[in-house]
Amino acid sequence: MRRSAGLLLLAVAGFLGVLAVVVPTYLLGALAVAPEDYYGVFRLRAVGAEGLDQASGKVLTGLDVESVSTVRGDPNAATADLVVWDGTTTVQTSTGIVLAYSDRRVAFDKTSGLVVTCCGAYVGESDVEQSGLAYKWPYFAGRRDYPFFDPVTLQTQPMRYEGEERVSGLTVYRYHQTIPDRRVGPVPGGILPAATPDVPAFLYASVDRTYWVEPVTGTPLRVRETQNQTIRTAGGVPRLTALAADFHTPPEETTTHANDLRPTITVLSFARGPAPWVCGGSAAVALVAGLVLYRPRGDVESDG
Repeated sequence: MRRSAGLLLLAVAGFLGVLAVVVPTYLLGALAVAPEDYYGVFRLRAVGAEGLDQASGKVLTGLDVESVSTVRGDPNAATADLVVWDGTTTVQTSTGIVLAYSDRRVAFDKTSGLVVTCCGAYVGESDVEQSGLAYKWPYFAGRRDYPFFDPVTLQTQPMRYEGEERVSGLTVYRYHQTIPDRRVGPVPGGILPAATPDVPAFLYASVDRTYWVEPVTGTPLRVRETQNQTIRTAGGVPRLTALAADFHTPPEETTTHANDLRPTITVLSFARGPAPWVCGGSAAVALVAGLVLYRPRGDVESDG
């Protein structure tokens, strides 16, 4: 009976020893990757915004505006190292007037989150080459700057790390990006809307955004984004405001995201941190106990 117990403990020690290696190497590698079949809906709201009603050509003021982004993974386009996500964003008023719409397809590395040029990627009608981060940070994000692609101005600029905060009970890293005002392209149709239809016009845009990112999962938990878009003549003279809004994540949505992330954070943090040490330490204890019990009693007495 004593030797059977020792044999069992030796088997347990071997199993725990394997776990000490497998958990950080394989299990964490399987969990800490962007999913191929991802689906998510994200809302930003703005109060007192301005926007161009494209149907009437009039600039509306004092608007309550919501930006709804829907993101879907395309499992059929994914590879061993890449995922492909499709996204749409609709900006509309509380009365249903659509101020802006955009769509996007992007492929990125499952682990690093960095964009890879392939798989029919696009932003709106442009096939501009995207780079940097797209929708999320890598798992176990660092306290450092990251390149981040802006789908409004179609360029990559640094997301600069600014510090650590607490949001909805979770530790988050704050990153900030500023995109200076620049010409994005011609307005639809290439001319000013409404009263001056024969004047060539171009869209200019600037963006100032702050992301509060949960670092273990690399998930943006809260966003604040100030967008300013103007329609100007070929000489750069502002003529109309296309969109001026200070967007932010609604508090209730931040709370929901935080609650959804907590189980994943717990599992990943344990797998990366104490799990190998717990398994390795338990394996050592089981090994010693197993050897003591497995040795014949006479050998133990003679050693004394």
